Amino acid sequence: MIQGRPHILLRANFAKAVAVIYTAGTVAHLLRLIYRFTWQEMPYFPDGILSILGTIGVAGLVLFAREVDYRGAWERVTHWLIVAHLGVSVVVHMWILVVHSHELLAPFSFSYSYFAAVYFAFFAWRSWTMRLVPLAASGSEPE
Repeated sequence: MIQGRPHILLRANFAKAVAVIYTAGTVAHLLRLIYRFTWQEMPYFPDGILSILGTIGVAGLVLFAREVDYRGAWERVTHWLIVAHLGVSVVVHMWILVVHSHELLAPFSFSYSYFAAVYFAFFAWRSWTMRLVPLAASGSEPE
């Protein structure tokens, strides 16, 4: 088991990091639908924010997966879909920062945002409502 203060900070905050990412992503896709902006018009700061918060989120989702109080098999599947989606997204957005180009997003048509807004909202809701078993019950209490 992971021990100490960094463990407690990550445990306490990773779900919030994921929820903020997917809430902001929902808003971004809705704004794209309203204002019809293209990937070429996107600023780079969201890529940096997603790279940082997404790394924290994925680390927590993986490290504390056994401590999530799942409400059914659907939530376990959703958990790992979020891990896969967010993990790939972190790599994509880090690459965008490295090459300083959003061209990697070109294959995603405007209509993708209709679909993305829905599943981002679902992933955001799931992340905001994620519950972890109490520390004493999880066996992860720091010494």
